[in-house]
Amino acid sequence: MKKVLSLVLCSIILFTCSLGLSGCVFNRENPFPYRGEYKELYTTAIYSIPDAEGYMHHGEGAYNSDIYIWEQDDYGRTLFSYCEDYGNQVFCLIISQACDDSNVYFYPEMNYELTFIESEHLYEGVKEDHLKNKTEEFYLQNKDKLKEENDWNKPIDKSKCISYPITDYKALGKNTYSLSSVECNKILNDYSKTLNLANPSTVPHRYNSILQVDADGKILHEIYGVHQHHDNPDWKKTDEYTSYSITLWVITDKDGNYDKEKGVMVMYSNESNNGFICNAEDVLEFKKQNNWTYPYCSE
Repeated sequence: MKKVLSLVLCSIILFTCSLGLSGCVFNRENPFPYRGEYKELYTTAIYSIPDAEGYMHHGEGAYNSDIYIWEQDDYGRTLFSYCEDYGNQVFCLIISQACDDSNVYFYPEMNYELTFIESEHLYEGVKEDHLKNKTEEFYLQNKDKLKEENDWNKPIDKSKCISYPITDYKALGKNTYSLSSVECNKILNDYSKTLNLANPSTVPHRYNSILQVDADGKILHEIYGVHQHHDNPDWKKTDEYTSYSITLWVITDKDGNYDKEKGVMVMYSNESNNGFICNAEDVLEFKKQNNWTYPYCSE
């Protein structure tokens, strides 16, 4: 059903750049641009879901994100399912308000619902109707709530919308401030002190990324950390391996400054490492506390 996005092509482009030919720019933000037929819905999805990447990565390359349209109202709103999880477990139901030749419009933090569905199979070689079948129950359970919150079958009100230019990758800005490992360890350790772990690491940071940037340059970061042997101060190589995983979201200004009381949200904190899905209402409240400013593209 899906075509693997070509790593060979990327290699050719990089090789050409290395020869010094002019006009060659490599997209550092997304090496796997969307090549599907619903570019406007794809744009809505990647800028609605805070931690969306925009592609289905499988280690050696990527597939296009998958989209299935459930229905449209009399004013052009579209209700659709979206998946970019190669693990075939995280799915989203989304409403897009409208689009024109250049931009998409949607209500922030109230136009999507995420779900985690157990699966033993990867999202590869699936049938054409896989996304429909996988999310049908989720759609039936959540469509009425989403429709009500997104003014289904009412005239479009763009004053309630945010908007983004239609794109084939998630753009976050080339010069956006990224937290250093030292900063991430400090933020993680400040939170970890509240856990009273028996054997906390002083350097739990594993990776961090930028999820979103607002109209004023404020940045939503994700920080992931692990405390190895967190419950065993006398750990030896022959002991059972244990760990404690933490995922934090942090909102900073464009220079990396943040409010220690309001600027950090705990997304996941557990002895297992099963991951998480975000709750749109929690994200909305977090952004409100940090004076998040949503973007709007004029027509």
